[in-house]
Amino acid sequence: ARSAMATTLRECEIREPWLLQLPPQLRDALAWTVLTGVCSLYYIIPAAYVSVAALLFTGRLMAAATTAVVLTSLSILPMRPWPATRRAAQIFYPVLRVRHNASAERIAVLMEEWRGGHRYILGMHPHGVVPLQAFVWCAFCDQYLRHEEWGTLYGFGGMATIVTRLPVLRTLLGWLSGTAAHYSTLKRGLSAGQNLYMLPGGLAEIFTAAPGTHTAVWRSRRGLVRLPPQTGARL
Repeated sequence: ARSAMATTLRECEIREPWLLQLPPQLRDALAWTVLTGVCSLYYIIPAAYVSVAALLFTGRLMAAATTAVVLTSLSILPMRPWPATRRAAQIFYPVLRVRHNASAERIAVLMEEWRGGHRYILGMHPHGVVPLQAFVWCAFCDQYLRHEEWGTLYGFGGMATIVTRLPVLRTLLGWLSGTAAHYSTLKRGLSAGQNLYMLPGGLAEIFTAAPGTHTAVWRSRRGLVRLPPQTGARL
């Protein structure tokens, strides 16, 4: 298995039919628009919360109450999966120049073992400064770790708890079958027979990044390492 995980990086290719029908220039423009929009949420969401205080300070009580209710409602909406989201995330492959090192032989072995009853914890490094890698990783798992007859290894994802409490981001990650990365939640999902996908470095890995350099954060991930022997899943 180690030899099958080659060091050669292979380009991730878009295979979603409706994306292939779009002109490349339009597809890339759409990808950058969505990318910019998602990244902007990390500024828009805090600004929205600050606006509540600003409205209260200026005496606009009704506007403050309305904004607070909207933000609260969006932060507690049920997180529901929408499989089309992970297929649509293939649109990021070209603009982010996504590569992978999983050979066809290794993927075939994974699929055979999965059909035989094995479960997996699927991780990807790096986390990235702006965690759009979550969308990319979901797209890869759904697309490449798939068999025409048996389906896909895609299961559920472990996300930073704070992200699952933020309006809009909570909904987006829910579409990817994401859930808060509590140890008990991940253990329960794996024990129920689902595969787990995640970015093991987590938020800590954001702060190890520098222009042109990424450092994998792994040494402190003891909880993730305990999951395989307790659930029978393979890491």
